[in-house]
This record gives sequence, structure tokens and C-alpha cells, in this order.
Amino acid sequence: MSNRVLIIDDEKLIRESLTHLLVGAGYRVEVAGRVADARELVARELYDLILIDLRLPDGSGIDLLRYIHEQADYAPLCIMMTAYGSVDTAVEAMKYGAYDYINKPFKSQEILLIVKLALETGKLKREVRDIIKSQAEMHDIISVDPAMERVMGIVRKVARNRDVSVLIRGESGTGKELVARAIHYLSERSDKPFVSINCASIPGNLLESELFGYERGAFTDAKSRKLGLLEKANGGTVFLDEIGDMDASLQAKLLRVLEESKFRRLGSVEDIEIDTRFVSATNQNLEKLIEEGKFRDDLYYRLKVINVVIPPLRERRQDIELLLKYFFDHFNRKLNKNVREISPGAMELLRKYQWRGNVRELKNMVERIMILEDAEVITEEHLPLEVLSASRDKNSFGLVMPREYDFRQGVDFNELVKSFSSYLIEEAMKVAGGNKAKTARLLNMDRGTLRYQIKKLGVAGAEFDEE
Repeated sequence: MSNRVLIIDDEKLIRESLTHLLVGAGYRVEVAGRVADARELVARELYDLILIDLRLPDGSGIDLLRYIHEQADYAPLCIMMTAYGSVDTAVEAMKYGAYDYINKPFKSQEILLIVKLALETGKLKREVRDIIKSQAEMHDIISVDPAMERVMGIVRKVARNRDVSVLIRGESGTGKELVARAIHYLSERSDKPFVSINCASIPGNLLESELFGYERGAFTDAKSRKLGLLEKANGGTVFLDEIGDMDASLQAKLLRVLEESKFRRLGSVEDIEIDTRFVSATNQNLEKLIEEGKFRDDLYYRLKVINVVIPPLRERRQDIELLLKYFFDHFNRKLNKNVREISPGAMELLRKYQWRGNVRELKNMVERIMILEDAEVITEEHLPLEVLSASRDKNSFGLVMPREYDFRQGVDFNELVKSFSSYLIEEAMKVAGGNKAKTARLLNMDRGTLRYQIKKLGVAGAEFDEE
């Protein structure tokens, strides 16, 4: 496919001559004569190179250059053109990301050479970026567990097939998107876009327009054409996260895309063909949703050509220590801390914990501890209450966790809340060594609120001094 070039110049003669020159060299060219028109084109189309005149009727080319680099999903290379060249304007253009700067009038061969070099540079930058990104994506999957090794073996095999659809299953926080990215960046599609869409976070009517795009006038607020995410992902990979939450009507349209590799923008009668791999993910039981009539079985089988199941963290506890070291290194750099290790006692508590939020929960816990604490060794007193309480079957109040109650027989809500609140304060006091200020910080409340709760609940041994 030939490279796309956008020419932005207010002089019609310049636009026409450059268009004739570049089209003759095999490039696809579009033009704009004003900043407003250029912004609209950049917002809805993807370009490999943009030539910008320094002075435009409704604004500065430098401001437009800055806008392009701030607003675009990617940063296309830009070449500045002007008949009013100076060292200062050249420096300013380079400062805001221009690839080169040329003065008018220019020679045809000069333009063709600069355009060719710019496009080759852009291609090399994308290749280097994708190599670095692919290495980073694989590096982020930290595991020595045999089950995860089997998962990565499947990922490597699937990546060699550029078209097969993959369904990734696993609990929230297990790293489903990391696996999807690994499939993309290990494949021959790695130099094309990876587009991630969370089907649960976008309402059904908006999700359709995000996926397929729309034509101007397709609905009330459609002021101009918009490219859909499927079109932007052409040649690459589309990752449909939380696929089980997709509306039934949209499922039918997605099925057509999978079967025919084409779709229509909203408000259009023309088919757009795409070459895209689909990777989807869910933490739901799709088979149950099919039985309930909430998910199409034909779509399910189209998505599930290859099924990848990621085990939860509690089933690969040998990875916990390895992940901790990785997160310590990561947040030491990010937060300028110096955490070196975790004590054996704290490590044992982490191994016993159930990790309902999986790797995401572990990462968030490490970040929270390292923000609040300055210790070089993480010990039991630094761990959150939910980890500490999980090591005990029952507390001193004889409290059991809510899931163990028979709610069909009725429960005393106020008594349970009072009992559990007292338990939380007592446990926090133990961890804080009796320090009231640290207790309040562990419970994420101010000292006045803690004082009130202690008096209200009558927590034994936790009275505040009245100084």
C-alpha cells in the first residue's frame, strides 16, 4: 500500500504542483488550505507524512505542527515549508517535532528526495518502536509456573499464524491484555496497530460508532466523518476486552466482520474491507451466557478458534516472590525508593492470601506500601489489613467473613458492622504498635474520626489520651 501524504498550503498553485509531483511518484495525496481543514483531516485520517506551510490564513503552521503531535494517536513526520525562512523559525519547527525544514521555491527532485528520506525514517522509527515494545510486552509477563509456561508456548505458536482468532479467559487482573499484546507483537502484524477496546466501559450505542466509525450526518452529532477503531487497526490486531458485555445487536454485526472481513461505517452504503486479527477476552462464563440467550453461539465459536486460559495467581504462588522483585524494581525507579527485600514472615502471609484481584492486586499493594513507607525491607507491619486478617480463620470477636453467613435466615446488620469495625481498628492498632496516628493512616481516616469510632464502639485497650 502506498504512503499517504497530506499537503497543507494556502496557495492553490503550490498544492496542485506538489500533488501532481507526489502522485506521479506513487504516493496517495490529500490537501488542505487552512488550519481548520487540516485539523479535521488529521482527526479522522491516518497519514505517513505531512507537509505544512509556515503561514496559513487562519493560523500558524508551527501551532498546527504542535497540535498534530499533541492530538494524533500517532506522530506522523512533518516537513515545514515557507518562503520566509530564518534560523529562528527552523529551530522552532524542529523543537516541536518537524522532521525537516525547506524554503520556497524548491526543486522537484529536492522535494522527492526529502519525502523519500522522511518516509524511510518514519518506517525505521516504527520498526524500532515495535521491537522495543514487543520485548517490553513479553518482559512484563513474569512467571516460572509450568501452567504459565504452557500459556506462553501457545502464544508463540498462535503468533506465527497471522489470522487465527484467539479467546483469552481468566479472572480480572491475571494479565489478559498482556497476553493479547504478546500475540500481536510476536506476529508479523507487529508493525501495524494494536487497538484495545473495553466492551464493558462503553455504552452499546457508542461502542458501535467507536468500532465502525460513521459518515457525516449519520446521526445528529455526526458533524464530520470519523474513522472507526476497526479501520484504524487495519493490518494489525483488535483486542476486544470484556467481550461478554457486548450487546446482542452488536454481536451480529461483529460476526459479519469476522466472517466476511468487511463492514460499513454508520450512515454509509459502501463496504470497507479490512485485514485484521481478532483477540478477545473475558472473565465471564460465555457458555452460561449462551444458555441464557445473552451471547451468540456462532460468534462464540468464531472467536474461540484458539482458547487460552490464564491461571489465577493463587494457583501459581511460586510466582509471587518473582513478581514482588519485579514490582520493587519498577517502583524503586518510579518513586525514587530503595526497597531491597521482603521479610520471611511477610512473604509467608502473602503466599497464604487468596489474591482475588490477582497480579493487578499485588501490583497495587506494592505501590501503596512503597508510597506510604520508607523502609528498605517490607515486613508484616507494612502489609494491608486484608492480607493480615486472611491469615486467621477467626478473630478475637469470633467474626467470620460475610460469605460464610446464611443470609436466608437473616442477619443483624448493625451488630455485624459494629463487630467488624471494632475488629479492623484492633488489628490496625496491633500493626501500628499502638500508635494512634499510624492507626488512623492505616485505616485511611483522620485522628478525630478514629477517636470517635473508638469511643462509639468501645474498642478495648484503644482509648485516646486526653492531652
